[in-house]
Amino acid sequence: MFKIDTKDLKTLTDNLRKCSKSAYPLTVRSTLNRMAFETSNTAKKDVLPKVFTLRNKYIQSTVGYKRCDNTFNIASMSSYAGQVSEWKGKPTGQLEKQEYGKPVFAKGKHTFVATPTARGGSYNKTILRSMQFSRLDVKKLSDFVENPTHETHKEIRQSKAFAISKGKQVNVLLSNAKGKKGIYTVSKKSVKLLYRLNERKTDIDRTQCLKTAADKTIAKAEEFYVSEAVKRFEKVMMAGLQKR
Repeated sequence: MFKIDTKDLKTLTDNLRKCSKSAYPLTVRSTLNRMAFETSNTAKKDVLPKVFTLRNKYIQSTVGYKRCDNTFNIASMSSYAGQVSEWKGKPTGQLEKQEYGKPVFAKGKHTFVATPTARGGSYNKTILRSMQFSRLDVKKLSDFVENPTHETHKEIRQSKAFAISKGKQVNVLLSNAKGKKGIYTVSKKSVKLLYRLNERKTDIDRTQCLKTAADKTIAKAEEFYVSEAVKRFEKVMMAGLQKR
């Protein structure tokens, strides 16, 4: 049983340097590797599930870490945690956009943005199955109105008049009074916006998931360093005993 004083970090580091030429750099390297792993693990298991509505394991699967190069030069040691640039042959980059608040550009003419109605009243909830875009039977005004208006401020009124006359609910592509397009659910009693049809560019609010995970890890840096130092002392001492 080895007893090691870990209360004074400076003394601990000095002893590491004295016990073996490689002990200190190896301790630093293993500490950095452990911190990268911890950050990746915290992001996947703790931060991402709390911040985002994850419908599958894709995003978590793309988060990983890179160990330090096998070097004894402490100044050149770097470990990394984050989203890999490519996953199963396809580029990623979703978390970078979230982390730095970068805009998203639609591949088509518009970016679909679900409203609280489509999400069941909360942005923390998943989109209701019946409200998923692939399940919506979206109509144009011309599909059920013989003489559709060309004045944007009248489109909602005209579609509501149709819903009242037929006693049915319809999902319609409309423009509001300000000329902004969206998909609305129109019924006899109400008109609810389901999806906003924005321009091709949608600004993303900055959500720093990886920084949050890294901050939690940094708070444990001293604990990790001491733990790795103790392991290194034990390896050096055991190696010395085996040579005798």
